Amino acid sequence: MTEFDGIVVGGGHNGLTCAAYLARAGLSVAVVERNEVAGGGCSTQELTLPGFRHNTHSNYHFLEEGPVPADLELHRYGLRYVYPEVQHATVFRDGRAITVYTDPKRTAESFARFSRADAERWLELYERYAEAARGLMNGFLYSRPLPPPVLAERLRGDLGRDLLSYVPLSLYEAVDRNFESDQVRVLFKSFLHAISIENVPGTGGFFPRLLSRITRLGLPVGGSANVAHALRQVIEEHGGTVVTGRHVERILVDDGRATGVGLAAGGVLTARRFVASAVDAPQTVRLAGPDNFGAEIAAKVAAYKWAGHSIVSLHLALDEAPRYRAAAFEPDVDRAFLFVLGADGSEDLDRAFDRIHRGLLPDRMAGNGACPTLFDPSYAPHGKHVAFWWPWAPYDLGGDPENWDRRREEIADLLLSEWAEYAPNLSGRAVLGRRVFSPLDIERHCVNMVRGSHHVGAYEPAQLGGNRPVPELGQYRTPISGLYLCGASSHPGGSVSAAPGYNGANAIAEDLGITPWWTPIPAPRWDG
Repeated sequence: MTEFDGIVVGGGHNGLTCAAYLARAGLSVAVVERNEVAGGGCSTQELTLPGFRHNTHSNYHFLEEGPVPADLELHRYGLRYVYPEVQHATVFRDGRAITVYTDPKRTAESFARFSRADAERWLELYERYAEAARGLMNGFLYSRPLPPPVLAERLRGDLGRDLLSYVPLSLYEAVDRNFESDQVRVLFKSFLHAISIENVPGTGGFFPRLLSRITRLGLPVGGSANVAHALRQVIEEHGGTVVTGRHVERILVDDGRATGVGLAAGGVLTARRFVASAVDAPQTVRLAGPDNFGAEIAAKVAAYKWAGHSIVSLHLALDEAPRYRAAAFEPDVDRAFLFVLGADGSEDLDRAFDRIHRGLLPDRMAGNGACPTLFDPSYAPHGKHVAFWWPWAPYDLGGDPENWDRRREEIADLLLSEWAEYAPNLSGRAVLGRRVFSPLDIERHCVNMVRGSHHVGAYEPAQLGGNRPVPELGQYRTPISGLYLCGASSHPGGSVSAAPGYNGANAIAEDLGITPWWTPIPAPRWDG
């Protein structure tokens, strides 16, 4: 087939989600993906040794917090998650650690070893944002973004006022106003940095969003690639097509309307009703032609900002799981889903990001990681393990991203040495294989993650909510009739939530006059 009702450009999980909803609505849909395997950031590969499977991009998901898995019945296609009891461990050089559990009271007990006031504040915040406002947070993610005045009108009562009070704050201001222990502060600041947020004014609203999800992270059984595998099956079961290994060279526009796509090396796919782009907005404008957007919008999109930092991953094939010195202080560290190490205080984070913004490696690497085989042995051969560490890093290493290739083994040695300071068994025979996956590798695998921007663009006020990617494109629609956005450069951004794909599908269904077979999530409102 070369003619469809709609074509989705890009086969990451957002593009697949958008296509799955519309295929189930009865439209003939084709997804075109440049890589040989669809999935984008939902990718699982044997990076180190045969039989050792590594999630190359995403590992911690809160997909099941939203409507997509239930709507699309992804469990029917094999998608399952495990939710470890010990969700996080922040490990310090002095041998201490803080742990976060699915049980908020156990988390409070861990916080109390550093600050009793912080333990009490944690329980207050958890009740407010992880329980009372849980549905409200879904409304923020899984609906079109509202203008600030409208949103302020819809958020009433004490909770609404408290939530809005975070919006003008910086990341650090939002955390510091709630907690007194610098170790507890580092836990939250590190997690927010891990999802690519910079410490600039106007990002404080991410703090309540984090609180609503921080104890609900799941590991995809068998690998992140299974998210894409399940979505692809939904599409194909409902008559859709997923084309892999073909690169969209241009989006065809005729008389102001998107009519299809042209493929590299020849070939055209025709779209009768819509084209949806799941790649980044700057790439979309280039594909469809800047003139079709108008000079003002094209210039704004060309100035779209990528994240100020990326991550460099060290993936390990292991004979045994990491064993941390901090387990003497808190035994549950060795069974935590997500660990953070490398920063003992806020000043350490400041120094690290100052060097990163200058294109330099931090004096001490810091970031988060995991050992997935603690919770799903299928990631490795029997009795073996896989683990990774994702420290923050610059894209332009020493002024040139190609330095990541030149210095690959040197950086692997550095990362392993620093990790082993916390987990001494990693300095011995436990390591069977290793592989660095750099910011340059991120960009090579996912071309929408420009400059290693793993959440597909910076999070700052000019690129949040209805401003993402730019205000004129903030509702998933474009000036080109029939051309839509459904990727992570649109609200609410990156991470495996499928929200941009879901919201894009809603916009397309509305414009095409399709009655949704699903129940759309209502826009956020709080009157209590």
